[in-house]
Amino acid sequence: LAEMKIALVTGTGVHLKSDRPFNLTSDSSFRIIPADARTADLTVSHGGYDNSDALMDINSVFPLDPLRQLWEEGFIGGIAPRHIGFMGGGGDLKRLAKETGPAIAEILIKDGVDAAVFTAG
Repeated sequence: LAEMKIALVTGTGVHLKSDRPFNLTSDSSFRIIPADARTADLTVSHGGYDNSDALMDINSVFPLDPLRQLWEEGFIGGIAPRHIGFMGGGGDLKRLAKETGPAIAEILIKDGVDAAVFTAG
């Protein structure tokens, strides 16, 4: 872990407040979350679970601040330049498997990510 670059990938509907919200009924798209994003600039749009806790503390579903702390303390080698948010459970499963998933994997590979932490709501 001390030499690994880590990314966060979440199916909880996390995205930048400035991004277009996810379509709450069916959305197979994803959003890029820059590594330097402030958690105060993140929100959740997901219709499949109670978002109230996530909206109070985004780290409860997207642990960006704890990841940064692990890096600062030397437990991990680095943080990916981009993280990914999508709305799990509400999209077209075939599209998620054939388009969204491979596109996300391509980003992680391009960014030299060694491991990803996946979270769900």
